Amino acid sequence: MLKRYPLLSRLSLMLSCLASLCAALFLSAGAAGRLEAAARAAPTSLAASRLAGIELMEIVLALAFLIGCAITLRIAHRALAQRTDCALARLAAHTGGADVPVGGTDEIDRLVRALDGVSAQLACRVADSERLSRNAHEQERFATRSLEFIYRACTCLAENNASTQWLSALLEDMADCLHARSCSLGLLTPLAESLGVPTRLGAPRLASLLDEFDAETLARKGGLRRQATHADGERVELAVPVRDADGIYGILVVEARSDMLFESRYSRLVDAVASLFALSLGSLQRTQRRRRLALMDERNAIAGELHDSLAQALSYMKLQIARLQLEIGRSCGACAPGGKVLEISGDIKTGLDSAYRHLRELLSAFRTSMPPGGLQQAIREVVEELSARAGTEIGLDYRLGDTPLSVNEEFHLLQIVREALTNVIRHARAGHALIRLDCEAGVVVVQVDDDGRGMAAGSGGEGHHGVSIMQDRARQLAGTLKLQPGPGGRGTRVELCFRPRAGPPPSSPPFDTDRDTAHAQPH
Repeated sequence: MLKRYPLLSRLSLMLSCLASLCAALFLSAGAAGRLEAAARAAPTSLAASRLAGIELMEIVLALAFLIGCAITLRIAHRALAQRTDCALARLAAHTGGADVPVGGTDEIDRLVRALDGVSAQLACRVADSERLSRNAHEQERFATRSLEFIYRACTCLAENNASTQWLSALLEDMADCLHARSCSLGLLTPLAESLGVPTRLGAPRLASLLDEFDAETLARKGGLRRQATHADGERVELAVPVRDADGIYGILVVEARSDMLFESRYSRLVDAVASLFALSLGSLQRTQRRRRLALMDERNAIAGELHDSLAQALSYMKLQIARLQLEIGRSCGACAPGGKVLEISGDIKTGLDSAYRHLRELLSAFRTSMPPGGLQQAIREVVEELSARAGTEIGLDYRLGDTPLSVNEEFHLLQIVREALTNVIRHARAGHALIRLDCEAGVVVVQVDDDGRGMAAGSGGEGHHGVSIMQDRARQLAGTLKLQPGPGGRGTRVELCFRPRAGPPPSSPPFDTDRDTAHAQPH
């Protein structure tokens, strides 16, 4: 009892002492009353002297009682009032006992320590609550930014082609959403050529990881995650493959500061964007492949019809005109060599041969297929084939990029370039040739230059069967074809100019390069 409640024990002892003093005062007052009565009866007796001693003792006891009451009140005030107020103040201020050290063992000390513990826990709970509130607010803001970015990305990729401008805008939006240093997209070469975009895109800069590794190698290895040291400090690099069930299209690389830890939410967003890119690029590639296959099937069907009807009819007519010439020479003496009939039949045979050759070339052109890489890969294959066959050095400067061309326009361009190179090899006797394909103000310009012997003055290529074919194709493209002397008067230049039907009209303004405007305008 004394150890568990020392303050109560001390207060009880002091109250017991005060009660004893009160009892002594009561007894002394009774004795003083009896002695006072005896002293009145005999003033000179012993009772008078005893009464004086009793009164002195009463004074001493009264003073002791008063002093004891004052001490008891002071101790009770300090123990019950002041220390309780101090403990409650600590609890209210969450001080945890930082102002006044507590080293006692009584009830109030234990109450103070308990309140200090409660205050400390409450302060920790408040700090945790504030931290959780900040994290929840940050999570909410990140989720909102992510949903807005995903919505813009889906809308952009659904309504527009995967052009350099739109892909760069999406990468820039992604960098803003993740607060990343850069976001880059590395595409496989055949896919980039078929889409007409660079193999590496980055916003606001290109990730250094793409300088160290090949995009296809990174994608096939399943990506990469590392923390590297660069000249401007520590960076965290995350590479996620862009792929779906049909194949691999490239790699998505995110580069951020070292203090930005890639939590699961960031990784999930990067994975979602990589899947979105894969879905869009795969769908676009499949659409282009279906369009090319549909057009090739149609062209093959036309070629088959021409072969089964017109080609066989021309072959039969060639055989019949040969028989007619032979019979005329045998049976008609007047139709001697050099006669009018043989001359006319010869002209008919020449026309049939020309028509038959023209038809065979059309059949060959109709059966030409477009590779998966699109126009750029097809022209490169033509250049490699003709250069290896003839020994002529042929250069290619392809700058069409993401210029929108229909599949039919791609086929006509390919055939015009092939025919122009064939003429260079057959007639120009050139050692070098250069092909330039560019787009200026929405107009596609194709130039084929050679350093051969050139054309006859004022001929303009008339009379050449290949030139007429190229002119027919240029008219189908609603463009113009010019043959003129090459640069410096050497060789020949074949120049084709036309405006793609899928491109912007001449009066349309150029696209705004601002990121927000890029999201608002259709491609």
